[in-house]
Amino acid sequence: MTDDDFVPPLANQLTLSAGTGWGLAGLLIGCTLLISACALLVFNVLLFIQGMRGVPRDLARLGGVIGVGGVVLLGACAVGFGLRGWSAANRVGESPALGVAGTVSGSVGLVAWIIAGTDLIFILFS
Repeated sequence: MTDDDFVPPLANQLTLSAGTGWGLAGLLIGCTLLISACALLVFNVLLFIQGMRGVPRDLARLGGVIGVGGVVLLGACAVGFGLRGWSAANRVGESPALGVAGTVSGSVGLVAWIIAGTDLIFILFS
């Protein structure tokens, strides 16, 4: 072994507690859902105004139902991640702020996606 083979130890490693990690995951997914729900509402307005020009209706309906259902499940997971982070933080005795934020943002993102997805489904099936 030579001096070139020496790897210094990592002195400043960042580790997240379980409550922080789960809460942060819920927060990030919830915020992403909220932003994408706003983008979907804009798409819904354009689709409602311009119609289904050249888009196969059956394929669009199937894709809409599968896509909206999948994203709603993702929103439910975001709420679950936030709740898990909240409870893990309370068990350890640390601040549950990220768990609470993950739960709230996951809930708001889920509700926004349910609204936008329902609107999309109504447009596709009308």
